[in-house]
Order: sequence, then C-alpha cells, then structure tokens
Amino acid sequence: MWLWTVNSLDKNAVEILREIAKEVYFAVNPLIGTDKARKVVGSGFGGDATVFIDEVAEQAIIRYLEREQLDCTFIGEERGVQKIGRKPSSWFLIADAVDGTTNAVRGIKFAAASLALSSEDRLGSLEAAVVINLCDGDIFEAEKGKGARYNGGAAKPSRTTRLEDAVLSIDVSRAPHSVEKVVCLMKTVKSVRSLGSAALEVCYVASGLLDAYVDLRGKLRTLDIAAAMLILKEAGGILLQPNGEDLNGFPMTELNRVSVIGAANNAIYEELTALLPC
Repeated sequence: MWLWTVNSLDKNAVEILREIAKEVYFAVNPLIGTDKARKVVGSGFGGDATVFIDEVAEQAIIRYLEREQLDCTFIGEERGVQKIGRKPSSWFLIADAVDGTTNAVRGIKFAAASLALSSEDRLGSLEAAVVINLCDGDIFEAEKGKGARYNGGAAKPSRTTRLEDAVLSIDVSRAPHSVEKVVCLMKTVKSVRSLGSAALEVCYVASGLLDAYVDLRGKLRTLDIAAAMLILKEAGGILLQPNGEDLNGFPMTELNRVSVIGAANNAIYEELTALLPC
C-alpha cells in the first residue's frame, strides 16, 4: 500500500487521488456545456488556450493539496510544474484536470479528470492513478501491483482477439496527415469510434468497453495519458508506442508528445502493429 502523508497522517494514495478527483467533479460538472466554461482566461503549460473550466478544475486540485498540506511536485496542464510544501520531491503528481475540454465546453458528455502519483520523476515509477468521468462521476483507479477497478469492481479488458471483431477508438483530430496512417485499421475492424478524451478512452479499454485505442498523431501529451496508462496495465492490457517501446523513461516534469496504442491484449496489439504503417 502506497501512503501519502496528509496533515501528519499517512493515507492511502489511491484514496487521496479519489478525493481530489471528486472535488474536481463537483467543481466542474455544473459548468459543462455552459457559455462561462468556454471563456478564455490565459494559456497553459504547452501554450494551448486555457478556458474557464480548465482553470476551475486545476484550482480545485491545488486547493486540496494546500488545504491538506500535501508535499509534492505538481505537474498540471495549466500551471506546469509547481512545487508544493516543504518536501516537494517526495511525490510527483501529474494531472490533466479536464481531458476532453472541447467536449466539456460544448456539453458533449465525455470528459475526464486524470491524476497519477509517482515516487520519482518518471512515468515508469507511477504508484497510483485515478480517472473520473466529469459528466457522470464514474471512477477508474489503480494501484501498482494491485490491479485496476471500475466503480469499485475489478476492471478487466475484453477477450476480443481479432481485429475483425474489435471496436477501436482512433484519434485523428487536428492531424489530417494521420488519417492515411489508420485507413487500413478502419477497413479491418468491426467498428470505429472517436470520443475526444484519451484518458477515458484508454480506461474504456481497461474495462472492456473498447478493444483498443489508437493515436498516431504524435500530439498526445504524456500528462494526458499517465493515469490511464497505469490503469490499463494494472487491468492486464497493453499501452505502448507504435514502435513497441514503452513510456517508462519519460520524465513527468517535461511536456512530451507521443503516439500510443492501448490494447486489451497482445493479440490485438500485434495485429494492429502488423498493419502499420498503412
């Protein structure tokens, strides 16, 4: 069990992340689909515009950390790297407070808050993760070595092993060049979706709702996918780059952009990569 010191008391890391996620949910859910949510209020860590709903969500995380006197280095989409407390190097908390902002501001009910905790500044050292659906409160969570859970029950990927039977989520948004890379996949699989929140889509693979998630754009940020990566791995699935390399060596405090394939099992992953590049 991974413990995080809260107000001088040791508390389970997943429990803390769950509490933070719920605070984000209650702060953000009433804003979904409102005009206020889409107001531009600044620019974020990667240079993208920060809208009001993003700012409110990240503020909810910071308020919790400061109120509970949690020491950590916080890595967020809006504020970037921020050291909190007297021993900020004791933990690294990486978060995308609203993954799926376009969906959220338009009222499309598919957006998430994504939080992951690591003892070191590298994705390979993630210890705990929580992803919450900001529209309905569904929670996906994992603790290293202890499996993954979906709304309290065990999360398990699907048993689909052939692409012709598979439902894939493929992201080609804002990257027309990537369409050609996935045409052969779209022709092969049973069905294709594009839902607009990488964290939730990978969690859907972890819980058997999708069979794979594919993003070959080279635009996906590591903070978008960190929590969902641990959840999928702990559920028994796979998340790798298209060349077969993992993301373990990426620093959490750097904004890196990657392409990934998340799959329910080796059979699906291998059939996907055998078709690439199209």
